[in-house]
Amino acid sequence: MDQDHSKPEISNGRLEMWKLEQEVVSSLVEVDADPTINPSIVPDNPLFFVVPDDHQDFYSFSSSPELYGGVDVSFPEKEGDDAVAVYVIIDKRNMKRVYEDHEYFALEIPYVPTFLAFREIEPLQRLVHKQVQHHPDLTPKAILVDGNGILHPRHAGIACFLGTRTNIPTIGIGKSLLYEGGWTRENIAIAMDQFLLNIHDAIKQNQDSLSSRLSHVRGTIVLKNPPNPSDQKLRTPSAEGSSAESTIDRKDLLQQLAPLCNGIAIPLKGDGDQRFPVLGAALVGHGGHSSSNSDNTKKGTIKPIYVSVGHRLSLLSAVQITASLSLHRIPEPVRVADLYGRELLRDKERGAVASPENSNNTITQGYSEV
Repeated sequence: MDQDHSKPEISNGRLEMWKLEQEVVSSLVEVDADPTINPSIVPDNPLFFVVPDDHQDFYSFSSSPELYGGVDVSFPEKEGDDAVAVYVIIDKRNMKRVYEDHEYFALEIPYVPTFLAFREIEPLQRLVHKQVQHHPDLTPKAILVDGNGILHPRHAGIACFLGTRTNIPTIGIGKSLLYEGGWTRENIAIAMDQFLLNIHDAIKQNQDSLSSRLSHVRGTIVLKNPPNPSDQKLRTPSAEGSSAESTIDRKDLLQQLAPLCNGIAIPLKGDGDQRFPVLGAALVGHGGHSSSNSDNTKKGTIKPIYVSVGHRLSLLSAVQITASLSLHRIPEPVRVADLYGRELLRDKERGAVASPENSNNTITQGYSEV
């Protein structure tokens, strides 16, 4: 989601109306209970649990499409030009695009932090409804949204809006920490590094059994008892008393863990709201398949993304889906939507824009090839 040009400010009265609408959306959000994890399949450890991939059988390849959507909005360089909303659907079996659609729209509402949905939701909602109406067989299991879900001051990010309006499960993918809820990038980094060190210690103590079981499942490792953001252990170390956690080589640790898991996640406890005690999760070590990676090994990403429920999913399911759809730092549905939007804007600038009415939204090669 690119930055765009500044626009006139929104009145306080309108912001208050938007807040009321966000409260309504938040009240409609459904967060599922976390799935029960079978201890006979995944390692049982007091420090963490492992969320396996969503395949029912680790040894079989699904013959049915495993469809996940992604939405994004790209903005023009030139002030006054239209933005473009994009919706793609990916088949997880081969990470190929099976559906794409877009809509150009005028930027009538400026970007206001924590009110992104009011600027982008209408064209995105139309794109999803169009797909459901004309190609219901391609309706995805979940839609990944470039933006937050309940990881939001009023627990009503754009992923919540899209999910409650379409009744399709949605996941918010935050590229940066926009709503802290007491968290900062610094204390998340300290918590993550402590967790990585503890995982390595646990593996050293149970070298054969734990590492073999982890590599067998190769799921996402999630911290069992996440700290509160105010925990004294998460204070940024001073220059004089720098702790070991502040100087660890996260890249090296993640590279060592990459063969054993598909990402490491720390749940982010909330600000006391009983409906949403955990707002999201910081996820690292996922993806890592880069074109510059000459040996084609999975190294795992170092910089976290922030995963949150938008609607009709549990946090563990959202984290698992996100990690399993990641070849790079950003999960494929959102990454492909972003690239597609940028391509559309470049083509429009060159005057090579296809008419939406004449476009073929389904991409049969991607759907049929495995």
